[in-house]
Amino acid sequence: MHLESLLSQLREELNQTPFLISVSGGVDSMVLLHALKELKPVVVHFNHHKRKASIKDEQFVSSFCLNEELSLITEDIHVTHGNFQSEAHHQRQNKLIEIAKKHQITHVLTAHHLDDHVETLLMQIQQHGNKKLNIGLKEKNIIQNIIFYKPLLSIEKKHLYDYAKKHQLDHVEDSSNQKNIYTRNLIRNRLLPKLYQVDPNIKEKIIAYLQRVHKIYPDIQHEASTYVKDTLSKHELSQCQRMLLREVIYQWLLIHHITPKTSYIEDVIKGIHNKKPNFSILLEKNQQVLFSYDTISIQSLSQQNTLNQDVLEGNILFDNKHVSIFFDNKPNHIQASSEICYNKLIFPLTVRYRKAGDVLSFHYGHKKLKNHLIDIKYPKHLRDSLLVIEDQQQTIVFVEDVYINKTLGDSHTLYLALESHDDTRY
Repeated sequence: MHLESLLSQLREELNQTPFLISVSGGVDSMVLLHALKELKPVVVHFNHHKRKASIKDEQFVSSFCLNEELSLITEDIHVTHGNFQSEAHHQRQNKLIEIAKKHQITHVLTAHHLDDHVETLLMQIQQHGNKKLNIGLKEKNIIQNIIFYKPLLSIEKKHLYDYAKKHQLDHVEDSSNQKNIYTRNLIRNRLLPKLYQVDPNIKEKIIAYLQRVHKIYPDIQHEASTYVKDTLSKHELSQCQRMLLREVIYQWLLIHHITPKTSYIEDVIKGIHNKKPNFSILLEKNQQVLFSYDTISIQSLSQQNTLNQDVLEGNILFDNKHVSIFFDNKPNHIQASSEICYNKLIFPLTVRYRKAGDVLSFHYGHKKLKNHLIDIKYPKHLRDSLLVIEDQQQTIVFVEDVYINKTLGDSHTLYLALESHDDTRY
Protein backbone atom coordinates (compact mmCIF):
# COMPACT_ATOMS: atom_id res chain seq x y z
CA MET A 1 0.00 0.00 0.00
CA HIS A 2 1.19 3.53 -0.78
CA LEU A 3 2.41 5.39 2.30
CA GLU A 4 0.00 8.33 1.99
CA SER A 5 -2.98 5.96 1.61
CA LEU A 6 -1.88 3.92 4.62
CA LEU A 7 -1.51 7.04 6.76
CA SER A 8 -4.95 8.25 5.70
CA GLN A 9 -6.51 4.93 6.73
CA LEU A 10 -4.56 5.04 9.97
CA ARG A 11 -5.98 8.46 10.85
CA GLU A 12 -9.49 7.10 10.32
CA GLU A 13 -8.73 3.99 12.37
CA LEU A 14 -7.32 5.89 15.34
CA ASN A 15 -9.84 8.70 15.40
CA GLN A 16 -11.43 8.79 18.86
CA THR A 17 -8.89 6.22 20.10
CA PRO A 18 -6.52 7.20 22.95
CA PHE A 19 -2.98 6.40 21.82
CA LEU A 20 0.63 7.36 22.30
CA ILE A 21 3.60 7.34 19.95
CA SER A 22 7.15 6.44 20.93
CA VAL A 23 9.26 9.07 19.16
CA SER A 24 13.05 8.98 18.93
CA GLY A 25 13.31 11.92 16.54
CA GLY A 26 14.44 9.69 13.65
CA VAL A 27 12.79 9.89 10.26
CA ASP A 28 10.46 6.91 10.85
CA SER A 29 8.96 8.12 14.15
CA MET A 30 8.80 11.75 12.98
CA VAL A 31 6.84 10.74 9.85
CA LEU A 32 4.38 8.80 11.99
CA LEU A 33 4.02 11.68 14.43
CA HIS A 34 3.63 14.26 11.67
CA ALA A 35 0.91 12.19 9.99
CA LEU A 36 -1.07 11.74 13.22
CA LYS A 37 -0.41 15.04 15.01
CA GLU A 38 -3.94 16.34 14.40
CA LEU A 39 -5.28 13.48 16.54
CA LYS A 40 -3.29 14.86 19.50
CA PRO A 41 -1.45 11.72 20.60
CA VAL A 42 0.66 11.57 23.75
CA VAL A 43 4.33 11.57 22.71
CA VAL A 44 6.93 9.56 24.63
CA HIS A 45 10.66 10.11 24.11
CA PHE A 46 13.38 7.90 25.60
CA ASN A 47 16.85 9.19 26.37
CA HIS A 48 19.34 6.30 26.56
CA HIS A 49 22.28 8.52 27.53
CA LYS A 50 24.58 6.65 25.14
CA ARG A 51 25.56 9.59 22.93
CA LYS A 52 26.41 13.24 23.50
CA ALA A 53 23.76 14.07 20.90
CA SER A 54 21.02 12.40 22.97
CA ILE A 55 20.29 15.71 24.74
CA LYS A 56 19.88 17.44 21.36
CA ASP A 57 17.54 14.64 20.19
CA GLU A 58 15.38 15.19 23.27
CA GLN A 59 15.36 18.96 22.69
CA PHE A 60 14.41 18.41 19.02
CA VAL A 61 11.40 16.26 19.91
CA SER A 62 10.44 18.65 22.70
CA SER A 63 10.53 21.64 20.33
CA PHE A 64 8.34 19.86 17.77
CA CYS A 65 5.77 18.92 20.40
CA LEU A 66 5.76 22.45 21.80
CA ASN A 67 5.09 23.94 18.37
CA GLU A 68 2.30 21.43 17.68
CA GLU A 69 0.85 21.70 21.20
CA LEU A 70 1.36 17.99 21.87
CA SER A 71 1.81 16.37 25.27
CA LEU A 72 5.35 15.05 25.72
CA ILE A 73 6.65 12.59 28.30
CA THR A 74 10.41 12.04 28.49
CA GLU A 75 11.90 8.98 30.14
CA ASP A 76 15.49 8.03 30.94
CA ILE A 77 16.82 4.58 30.11
CA HIS A 78 19.86 3.31 32.00
CA VAL A 79 21.31 -0.07 31.06
CA THR A 80 23.93 -1.21 33.54
CA HIS A 81 24.17 -4.91 32.69
CA GLY A 82 23.34 -7.52 30.09
CA ASN A 83 22.78 -7.02 26.38
CA PHE A 84 22.19 -3.31 25.82
CA GLN A 85 19.68 -3.63 22.97
CA SER A 86 17.65 -6.33 24.69
CA GLU A 87 17.62 -4.68 28.11
CA ALA A 88 16.84 -1.23 26.66
CA HIS A 89 13.91 -2.72 24.73
CA HIS A 90 12.68 -4.37 27.91
CA GLN A 91 12.85 -1.12 29.90
CA ARG A 92 11.13 0.90 27.16
CA GLN A 93 8.29 -1.61 26.92
CA ASN A 94 7.70 -1.60 30.68
CA LYS A 95 7.69 2.19 30.80
CA LEU A 96 5.29 2.42 27.84
CA ILE A 97 2.89 0.03 29.58
CA GLU A 98 3.13 2.07 32.78
CA ILE A 99 2.46 5.35 30.95
CA ALA A 100 -0.40 3.88 28.92
CA LYS A 101 -2.14 2.59 32.04
CA LYS A 102 -1.62 5.85 33.91
CA HIS A 103 -3.16 7.90 31.09
CA GLN A 104 -5.85 5.32 30.18
CA ILE A 105 -4.34 4.79 26.74
CA THR A 106 -5.23 1.65 24.78
CA HIS A 107 -2.77 1.82 21.85
CA VAL A 108 1.01 2.26 21.82
CA LEU A 109 2.41 3.06 18.37
CA THR A 110 5.98 2.53 17.27
CA ALA A 111 7.41 3.40 13.87
CA HIS A 112 9.04 0.10 12.92
CA HIS A 113 9.10 -0.25 9.14
CA LEU A 114 9.71 -2.92 6.52
CA ASP A 115 13.50 -2.65 6.72
CA ASP A 116 13.29 -3.29 10.47
CA HIS A 117 11.04 -6.26 9.69
CA VAL A 118 13.63 -7.80 7.35
CA GLU A 119 16.54 -7.15 9.74
CA THR A 120 14.64 -8.71 12.63
CA LEU A 121 13.91 -11.84 10.59
CA LEU A 122 17.61 -12.27 9.75
CA MET A 123 18.51 -11.76 13.42
CA GLN A 124 16.00 -14.44 14.44
CA ILE A 125 17.41 -16.89 11.90
CA GLN A 126 20.93 -16.17 13.15
CA GLN A 127 19.90 -16.63 16.80
CA HIS A 128 17.44 -19.52 16.56
CA GLY A 129 17.92 -21.25 13.21
CA ASN A 130 14.94 -23.56 12.66
CA LYS A 131 14.16 -23.98 16.38
CA LYS A 132 11.21 -21.60 16.04
CA LEU A 133 8.96 -20.07 13.43
CA ASN A 134 10.85 -16.93 12.52
CA ILE A 135 8.28 -14.25 11.70
CA GLY A 136 10.17 -10.98 12.05
CA LEU A 137 8.00 -8.41 13.80
CA LYS A 138 4.30 -8.56 14.68
CA GLU A 139 2.13 -5.70 13.49
CA LYS A 140 -0.03 -5.90 16.60
CA ASN A 141 0.74 -7.41 19.96
CA ILE A 142 -1.34 -7.22 23.15
CA ILE A 143 0.63 -6.93 26.40
CA GLN A 144 -1.20 -6.35 29.68
CA ASN A 145 -4.29 -5.28 27.72
CA ILE A 146 -2.29 -2.62 25.84
CA ILE A 147 -2.17 -2.92 22.04
CA PHE A 148 1.35 -2.41 20.70
CA TYR A 149 0.89 -1.37 17.09
CA LYS A 150 3.48 -1.08 14.26
CA PRO A 151 1.41 0.47 11.43
CA LEU A 152 4.39 1.18 9.12
CA LEU A 153 5.57 -2.43 8.96
CA SER A 154 4.77 -2.73 5.23
CA ILE A 155 6.60 0.50 4.28
CA GLU A 156 10.24 0.62 3.18
CA LYS A 157 12.39 3.24 4.87
CA LYS A 158 13.21 4.99 1.59
CA HIS A 159 9.54 5.97 1.29
CA LEU A 160 9.70 7.54 4.75
CA TYR A 161 12.59 9.71 3.59
CA ASP A 162 10.53 10.67 0.52
CA TYR A 163 7.63 11.69 2.79
CA ALA A 164 9.97 13.77 5.02
CA LYS A 165 11.41 15.54 1.97
CA LYS A 166 7.96 16.23 0.48
CA HIS A 167 6.64 17.71 3.75
CA GLN A 168 9.92 19.45 4.66
CA LEU A 169 9.98 17.46 7.87
CA ASP A 170 13.14 17.69 9.94
CA HIS A 171 14.48 14.69 11.81
CA VAL A 172 17.63 13.53 13.58
CA GLU A 173 20.06 10.78 12.59
CA ASP A 174 21.39 8.38 15.21
CA SER A 175 25.13 8.12 14.62
CA SER A 176 25.26 4.85 16.58
CA ASN A 177 23.38 3.15 13.70
CA GLN A 178 26.64 3.25 11.78
CA LYS A 179 28.62 1.48 14.49
CA ASN A 180 28.80 -2.25 13.92
CA ILE A 181 28.92 -3.19 17.59
CA TYR A 182 25.32 -4.46 17.56
CA THR A 183 24.01 -7.44 15.59
CA ARG A 184 21.29 -5.39 13.91
CA ASN A 185 23.81 -2.84 12.65
CA LEU A 186 26.06 -5.59 11.30
CA ILE A 187 23.14 -7.08 9.41
CA ARG A 188 22.05 -3.68 8.09
CA ASN A 189 25.48 -2.33 7.18
CA ARG A 190 27.38 -5.44 6.10
CA LEU A 191 25.24 -8.54 5.56
CA LEU A 192 22.39 -7.05 3.53
CA PRO A 193 24.65 -5.15 1.07
CA LYS A 194 26.53 -8.43 0.43
CA LEU A 195 23.25 -10.27 -0.11
CA TYR A 196 22.11 -7.60 -2.57
CA GLN A 197 25.31 -8.16 -4.53
CA VAL A 198 24.63 -11.88 -4.74
CA ASP A 199 20.92 -11.44 -5.51
CA PRO A 200 19.50 -7.96 -6.21
CA ASN A 201 16.01 -9.35 -5.55
CA ILE A 202 16.80 -10.86 -2.14
CA LYS A 203 14.87 -8.20 -0.25
CA GLU A 204 11.70 -8.86 -2.27
CA LYS A 205 12.12 -12.61 -1.65
CA ILE A 206 12.46 -12.06 2.09
CA ILE A 207 9.37 -9.85 2.07
CA ALA A 208 7.43 -12.51 0.15
CA TYR A 209 8.46 -15.08 2.78
CA LEU A 210 7.29 -12.79 5.58
CA GLN A 211 3.95 -12.30 3.88
CA ARG A 212 3.41 -16.08 3.60
CA VAL A 213 4.42 -16.67 7.21
CA HIS A 214 2.09 -13.99 8.50
CA LYS A 215 -0.81 -15.60 6.62
CA ILE A 216 -0.41 -18.89 8.52
CA TYR A 217 0.60 -17.36 11.84
CA PRO A 218 -2.99 -16.51 12.95
CA ASP A 219 -3.87 -20.21 12.70
CA ILE A 220 -0.93 -21.07 14.95
CA GLN A 221 -2.00 -18.37 17.40
CA HIS A 222 -5.53 -19.75 17.49
CA GLU A 223 -4.40 -23.33 18.07
CA ALA A 224 -2.01 -22.19 20.80
CA SER A 225 -4.80 -20.33 22.58
CA THR A 226 -6.66 -23.63 23.07
CA TYR A 227 -3.83 -24.83 25.32
CA VAL A 228 -3.45 -21.63 27.34
CA LYS A 229 -4.93 -21.79 30.85
CA ASP A 230 -3.92 -20.41 34.21
CA THR A 231 -1.91 -23.60 34.77
CA LEU A 232 -0.49 -25.80 32.02
CA SER A 233 -0.11 -29.55 31.67
CA LYS A 234 3.48 -30.69 31.29
CA HIS A 235 2.44 -33.95 29.62
CA GLU A 236 0.08 -32.20 27.21
CA LEU A 237 2.67 -29.66 26.11
CA SER A 238 5.39 -32.28 25.70
CA GLN A 239 3.34 -33.64 22.76
CA CYS A 240 3.30 -30.27 20.93
CA GLN A 241 5.58 -29.40 18.03
CA ARG A 242 8.17 -26.81 18.99
CA MET A 243 6.65 -24.06 16.82
CA LEU A 244 3.28 -24.42 18.54
CA LEU A 245 4.86 -24.90 21.96
CA ARG A 246 6.72 -21.58 21.71
CA GLU A 247 3.50 -19.76 20.88
CA VAL A 248 1.64 -21.42 23.77
CA ILE A 249 4.30 -20.32 26.26
CA TYR A 250 4.44 -16.86 24.68
CA GLN A 251 0.69 -16.36 25.19
CA TRP A 252 0.76 -17.94 28.64
CA LEU A 253 3.43 -15.53 29.88
CA LEU A 254 1.44 -12.61 28.49
CA ILE A 255 -1.75 -13.52 30.38
CA HIS A 256 0.35 -13.53 33.56
CA HIS A 257 1.67 -10.04 32.68
CA ILE A 258 5.22 -11.27 32.14
CA THR A 259 7.27 -10.04 29.20
CA PRO A 260 7.76 -13.12 26.99
CA LYS A 261 11.51 -12.88 26.55
CA THR A 262 13.08 -15.50 24.30
CA SER A 263 15.23 -16.69 27.22
CA TYR A 264 12.12 -17.26 29.37
CA ILE A 265 10.39 -19.22 26.61
CA GLU A 266 13.44 -21.41 26.02
CA ASP A 267 13.85 -22.05 29.77
CA VAL A 268 10.22 -23.17 30.07
CA ILE A 269 10.61 -25.48 27.05
CA LYS A 270 13.65 -27.07 28.70
CA GLY A 271 11.59 -27.44 31.88
CA ILE A 272 8.82 -29.26 30.01
CA HIS A 273 11.32 -31.89 28.90
CA ASN A 274 12.99 -32.10 32.33
CA LYS A 275 12.21 -35.40 34.10
CA LYS A 276 12.45 -33.95 37.63
CA PRO A 277 9.05 -33.93 39.42
CA ASN A 278 9.53 -30.59 41.22
CA PHE A 279 11.65 -27.57 40.32
CA SER A 280 11.29 -23.88 39.50
CA ILE A 281 12.59 -21.30 37.01
CA LEU A 282 13.17 -17.72 38.13
CA LEU A 283 11.67 -14.97 35.95
CA GLU A 284 11.33 -11.21 36.42
CA LYS A 285 9.74 -9.21 39.24
CA ASN A 286 10.06 -12.03 41.78
CA GLN A 287 8.01 -14.34 39.56
CA GLN A 288 8.83 -18.00 39.05
CA VAL A 289 7.56 -20.85 36.90
CA LEU A 290 6.83 -23.84 39.10
CA PHE A 291 6.93 -27.40 37.78
CA SER A 292 5.12 -29.78 40.12
CA TYR A 293 4.59 -33.22 38.64
CA ASP A 294 2.30 -32.56 35.66
CA THR A 295 1.37 -29.00 36.61
CA ILE A 296 3.12 -25.84 35.37
CA SER A 297 2.16 -22.62 37.14
CA ILE A 298 3.44 -19.12 37.83
CA GLN A 299 3.84 -17.99 41.43
CA SER A 300 5.21 -14.93 43.18
CA LEU A 301 8.27 -15.41 45.32
CA SER A 302 7.53 -14.63 48.91
CA GLN A 303 9.06 -15.31 52.24
CA GLN A 304 7.49 -18.12 54.20
CA ASN A 305 4.82 -16.78 56.50
CA THR A 306 5.71 -17.27 60.16
CA LEU A 307 2.37 -16.21 61.61
CA ASN A 308 0.89 -18.24 64.42
CA GLN A 309 -2.30 -17.76 66.41
CA ASP A 310 -3.82 -19.49 69.42
CA VAL A 311 -7.45 -20.65 69.59
CA LEU A 312 -9.41 -22.26 72.43
CA GLU A 313 -12.88 -22.54 70.91
CA GLY A 314 -14.94 -20.73 68.29
CA ASN A 315 -13.79 -18.91 65.15
CA ILE A 316 -10.57 -17.16 64.23
CA LEU A 317 -9.34 -15.61 60.99
CA PHE A 318 -5.82 -16.79 60.18
CA ASP A 319 -4.42 -14.97 57.19
CA ASN A 320 -7.33 -15.37 54.72
CA LYS A 321 -8.76 -18.58 56.20
CA HIS A 322 -11.46 -19.10 58.79
CA VAL A 323 -10.62 -21.72 61.42
CA SER A 324 -13.54 -23.03 63.52
CA ILE A 325 -13.06 -25.30 66.56
CA PHE A 326 -15.90 -26.66 68.74
CA PHE A 327 -15.97 -29.30 71.47
CA ASP A 328 -18.39 -32.24 71.70
CA ASN A 329 -21.25 -30.59 69.83
CA LYS A 330 -21.02 -29.40 66.24
CA PRO A 331 -22.99 -26.18 65.52
CA ASN A 332 -25.62 -26.36 62.79
CA HIS A 333 -23.83 -23.83 60.59
CA ILE A 334 -20.79 -26.10 60.26
CA GLN A 335 -21.48 -28.17 57.15
CA ALA A 336 -18.29 -30.24 57.07
CA SER A 337 -15.63 -30.82 59.65
CA SER A 338 -12.79 -33.03 60.81
CA GLU A 339 -13.51 -35.04 64.00
CA ILE A 340 -10.54 -35.28 66.35
CA CYS A 341 -10.22 -36.73 69.85
CA TYR A 342 -8.94 -34.11 72.29
CA ASN A 343 -8.49 -36.01 75.58
CA LYS A 344 -4.66 -36.09 75.23
CA LEU A 345 -4.22 -32.50 73.97
CA ILE A 346 -2.89 -29.52 75.94
CA PHE A 347 -4.78 -26.32 75.07
CA PRO A 348 -4.85 -23.75 73.57
CA LEU A 349 -4.24 -25.05 70.07
CA THR A 350 -1.96 -23.07 67.77
CA VAL A 351 -2.60 -22.40 64.11
CA ARG A 352 0.51 -21.82 61.99
CA TYR A 353 2.12 -22.56 58.67
CA ARG A 354 4.14 -25.67 57.96
CA LYS A 355 7.77 -25.48 59.05
CA ALA A 356 10.91 -27.57 58.69
CA GLY A 357 11.06 -30.56 61.01
CA ASP A 358 7.30 -31.10 61.38
CA VAL A 359 6.55 -34.72 62.36
CA LEU A 360 3.25 -36.58 62.01
CA SER A 361 1.99 -39.40 64.25
CA PHE A 362 0.46 -42.57 62.82
CA HIS A 363 -0.54 -45.86 64.46
CA TYR A 364 2.49 -47.48 62.87
CA GLY A 365 4.92 -44.78 64.07
CA HIS A 366 6.14 -41.32 63.09
CA LYS A 367 6.85 -39.71 59.75
CA LYS A 368 8.18 -36.32 58.69
CA LEU A 369 5.54 -34.11 57.11
CA LYS A 370 8.00 -33.34 54.30
CA ASN A 371 8.27 -37.05 53.40
CA HIS A 372 4.50 -37.51 53.66
CA LEU A 373 3.92 -34.69 51.19
CA ILE A 374 6.43 -36.21 48.78
CA ASP A 375 4.81 -39.64 49.09
CA ILE A 376 1.33 -38.32 48.28
CA LYS A 377 2.78 -36.08 45.53
CA TYR A 378 1.43 -32.89 47.03
CA PRO A 379 2.47 -29.93 44.78
CA LYS A 380 5.75 -28.50 46.03
CA HIS A 381 4.82 -24.85 45.51
CA LEU A 382 1.79 -25.24 47.80
CA ARG A 383 3.53 -26.98 50.68
CA ASP A 384 4.78 -23.95 52.61
CA SER A 385 1.30 -22.40 52.66
CA LEU A 386 -0.31 -25.43 54.34
CA LEU A 387 -1.94 -24.66 57.69
CA VAL A 388 -0.84 -26.78 60.65
CA ILE A 389 -2.73 -27.02 63.95
CA GLU A 390 -0.84 -28.25 67.05
CA ASP A 391 -1.28 -28.25 70.82
CA GLN A 392 1.03 -26.76 73.47
CA GLN A 393 3.20 -29.92 73.44
CA GLN A 394 3.69 -29.39 69.69
CA THR A 395 1.64 -32.48 68.89
CA ILE A 396 0.36 -31.94 65.36
CA VAL A 397 -3.40 -32.43 65.30
CA PHE A 398 -4.25 -31.43 61.75
CA VAL A 399 -2.59 -30.44 58.48
CA GLU A 400 -4.76 -28.77 55.87
CA ASP A 401 -5.81 -31.10 53.07
CA VAL A 402 -3.43 -33.95 54.00
CA TYR A 403 -3.57 -35.14 57.62
CA ILE A 404 -5.77 -35.76 60.67
CA ASN A 405 -4.20 -37.22 63.82
CA LYS A 406 -5.94 -40.54 64.53
CA THR A 407 -3.67 -41.59 67.41
CA LEU A 408 -5.32 -39.48 70.13
CA GLY A 409 -8.13 -41.85 71.08
CA ASP A 410 -11.79 -42.19 70.21
CA SER A 411 -13.66 -40.09 72.79
CA HIS A 412 -14.15 -36.39 73.55
CA THR A 413 -14.62 -35.18 70.00
CA LEU A 414 -13.32 -31.86 68.73
CA TYR A 415 -14.91 -30.53 65.52
CA LEU A 416 -12.53 -28.58 63.28
CA ALA A 417 -13.53 -26.79 60.09
CA LEU A 418 -11.30 -24.80 57.78
CA GLU A 419 -12.91 -22.37 55.38
CA SER A 420 -11.19 -20.38 52.65
CA HIS A 421 -12.81 -18.34 49.87
CA ASP A 422 -16.19 -19.88 50.67
CA ASP A 423 -14.87 -23.43 50.18
CA THR A 424 -14.86 -25.73 53.24
CA ARG A 425 -11.99 -28.17 53.32
CA TYR A 426 -11.66 -30.98 55.86
